[in-house]
Amino acid sequence: MEKLKKPHYGVLTALLSLAVSGPVYAATAQNASVTPQAVVELFTSEGCSSCPPADAVLRDISRETDNLLLLSFHVDYWNYLGWKDRFSEPAYTDRQRKYASFNHESYVYTPQVIINGAGSVRATNKDAILAAAFTKPSPLESWITITTDNTAGQKPGGIVHLAAPANTVPHKPLKIWLLGFDRHASTDVDAGENAGRNLRHVNIVRELDDLGTWDGKPRDIPVRLEYECNGGIAVLLQEENGGPIRSASMARFD
Repeated sequence: MEKLKKPHYGVLTALLSLAVSGPVYAATAQNASVTPQAVVELFTSEGCSSCPPADAVLRDISRETDNLLLLSFHVDYWNYLGWKDRFSEPAYTDRQRKYASFNHESYVYTPQVIINGAGSVRATNKDAILAAAFTKPSPLESWITITTDNTAGQKPGGIVHLAAPANTVPHKPLKIWLLGFDRHASTDVDAGENAGRNLRHVNIVRELDDLGTWDGKPRDIPVRLEYECNGGIAVLLQEENGGPIRSASMARFD
């Protein structure tokens, strides 16, 4: 079983000048990061029998549109049922719990879809997810530009540029999240609620790094992922402790 790199919190885990071994991935084009229409977060688990239909919905949406930042966060609280999800991390469970706390919910569950950090949608209802993503959220601010590089011998990285026009500067500091995700993966499950099934996933979050907070002043942050993350790289600016996402940018890899 492949070993999953652990997410890191509280520090910038990778600097542009840090050379590490591993395959190189190039973004679709240099300076090609875009602001998505919305951020769609699916909280899922290979140990949950209710999750495969939600995974399938996310796969369908990924084939139908490029305008959304789709992210699969695999939580770890179902691992006790006999199958350890190889993509699961306590950090992703913690992220979901912060959403629950912010929204005064007494428990977490899977599958769950959250749009722009500001509201849940039924995870198996594709039409409801698309309607919420394209009509309900406030537009994400274009405060982030990711300039990627493809330096030989280094894993994905580049420069994150943060800047806001004077009339849109955030009124309070925002948390900066750096994410790396795999394009797709499949797992033959041997035990637990999904025993005997082949589960397929898209945009699986493999790295979640806390880059501190942003006060609205122009800033450049050099970044380098520690995991290969062959699907893409993204940055979120989010109110702290599970609040709404105010800005996002993504660069997909070939």
